[in-house]
Amino acid sequence: MSDSKSRLDNLLKGKKIIIWGARMVGQGFSRYCSSNNLDTLCFIDSDPSLQNQTIKGLKVFSPNDVGRFISSFPKEELLIVIAVSIKSSEIISTLKNFSLDHLEFITYSDYSNIFFTIDVVGACNLRCASCAHSIPDHGVPMNIMSFENVKKVLNKIKNDAPLCTHVALYSWGEPFLHPKLDQIIELFHQSNIAVALSTNLSHENFDKILKPLKKNPENLKVSLSGYYDQAYDNTHSGGDITLVKSNLYKLRYFIDKYKLSTHVDINYHLYRDNNGKNLEKMQNLADELNFGLSTVHALVMPLERVFNHCDGVSDRQTEDLSKNLLVTIDEGIQASSEKPLPQGVCPFRENQLNINADLTVPVCCLVFNRNHLVSNNYLDTSLQDINLNKSNSDICSKCMKLKLPEYNMGFNKEGWKSFAMQKTSSDVS
Repeated sequence: MSDSKSRLDNLLKGKKIIIWGARMVGQGFSRYCSSNNLDTLCFIDSDPSLQNQTIKGLKVFSPNDVGRFISSFPKEELLIVIAVSIKSSEIISTLKNFSLDHLEFITYSDYSNIFFTIDVVGACNLRCASCAHSIPDHGVPMNIMSFENVKKVLNKIKNDAPLCTHVALYSWGEPFLHPKLDQIIELFHQSNIAVALSTNLSHENFDKILKPLKKNPENLKVSLSGYYDQAYDNTHSGGDITLVKSNLYKLRYFIDKYKLSTHVDINYHLYRDNNGKNLEKMQNLADELNFGLSTVHALVMPLERVFNHCDGVSDRQTEDLSKNLLVTIDEGIQASSEKPLPQGVCPFRENQLNINADLTVPVCCLVFNRNHLVSNNYLDTSLQDINLNKSNSDICSKCMKLKLPEYNMGFNKEGWKSFAMQKTSSDVS
């Protein structure tokens, strides 16, 4: 047993555990608790799209409501575990604001401080305007990680991070293009590691979705940007929103039929042309299907495009996209900079490890091209060397100086909303 696992288990033993963070880190930690017969009470999350839902058998409370729930338990029996990847400092502040700081709490990342993303497919069937895959002739390999390499990656992860409780099987690619995705999910579940997936859900052959779905992945994010054809087509190029909506109904049907516990979150990208009737209709559909719907102001990716903008290097694609953004690059940076990270700190660099389909390792999940690698092959590189190469990466100082980690995390949501409200909505159907 690793020292970190032993210390963590000693803290958890005999406690009634409240998990703060109902997304993937929290869901992975919930799986860990279940497998170790630990007593978990509920989730807490400040995201309204998650509140009052039941995830992995646990109700999700808002910070405002959790006090009433826990009042019947002796406080010495309770332990809050902050289980998030990049915003633990914000949650600690929230704990104090909601007068919950008298309860004992720990941060899960203090014991398991690396979170893995494996891009099992380096390609996508769409060309979304804000995504790297829309860049013509980007030159990045569009391959699929072999099942044998997935097994090797998993074995190394277990050696590098024995307390790993979850992985995301996506980054830039569409994981449902992998012909053995169902077997990959099963492989990680056999090692008691929770699985997160993301999809555009624009697949005519629903078997591509159903086979992996039947393996009961913990979390499924469906990314889209409109309810009506025109708004969706403007920003999810190559997709079919009618097909997506049909597949959402099929998801609900098969989740109920097979009694699956997969949490489905409709991740709605907000633009100037989809934030009115489009959003209202999609929210109604999410409510009808009992799926979560979370909104995010669309931003420009990857990091290389934002660097070009900040350096005054213009490209037509980014210019055209910016006309439809509710919050421009400059506005997003300005808003997020009002809540800066400590100097020299970047959670993307420090606690995230991304493995591309070709086994290369980028310095972080924000970069796309192969100019900023910290390993040419994850299987052949020690975790110590990967971390050393990250610390010596020349791209990080520029990124942090420009406050781009804060921008990509969407810090200061109220500031983003303030900029968005100044724009004229052009909602289209």
